[in-house]
Amino acid sequence: MEKKSARKELLHKRDELSKENWNAYSKAIEKTILKSKLFKQCDKLFVYSDFHGEVGTVSLIEEALIQGKEVYVPKVFDNLCESRMEFFRIDSSFELVPGYMGIMEPIASTERCFNYEANKDKKLLMLVPGIAFDLNGNRLGYGAGYYDTYLKDKENILTVGLCFSLQLMDSVPVSSHDIKLDCVVTEKTTLEEINRRNYYAQ
Repeated sequence: MEKKSARKELLHKRDELSKENWNAYSKAIEKTILKSKLFKQCDKLFVYSDFHGEVGTVSLIEEALIQGKEVYVPKVFDNLCESRMEFFRIDSSFELVPGYMGIMEPIASTERCFNYEANKDKKLLMLVPGIAFDLNGNRLGYGAGYYDTYLKDKENILTVGLCFSLQLMDSVPVSSHDIKLDCVVTEKTTLEEINRRNYYAQ
């Protein structure tokens, strides 16, 4: 299946998810992440602000902050001069404001912008959104390539795709520049499944 048709089909499936199921599945995914060794052991958490039916992250962000984690949320810079994504530290989800495509984003601040080179020795966990995933870690994004570009040459960042099980495919169509994720978590993923490996030891 080509990327364009796969995006259309999976977005349609996600849009058909009821509000009740969206909430229940998001809560299940959040619970699994928060109880996982991946989360408990990380020094810094990078997490998207959910948009248009993606797995919910607002309460996950707030709980991570309550537990004392450093939380970073992405902001897209898209204009005539640049097209890139950076992550900025926040202290509350209330700091987020409408930005690129209406997505809630942090306000750009030089002192709060994540510096990868200065944190390569830290345990870095990134929760990644997408349209479709497979269990080999392949991801189908929205086509702009922001995550693939950002993650290039940042091997120390542990990447976990968040999605509903209806977004899983047997095989996601990929291109040579697409970044493979370390694992994928759905509402059906058990804690034992993601605790089975010590990802940070790799």
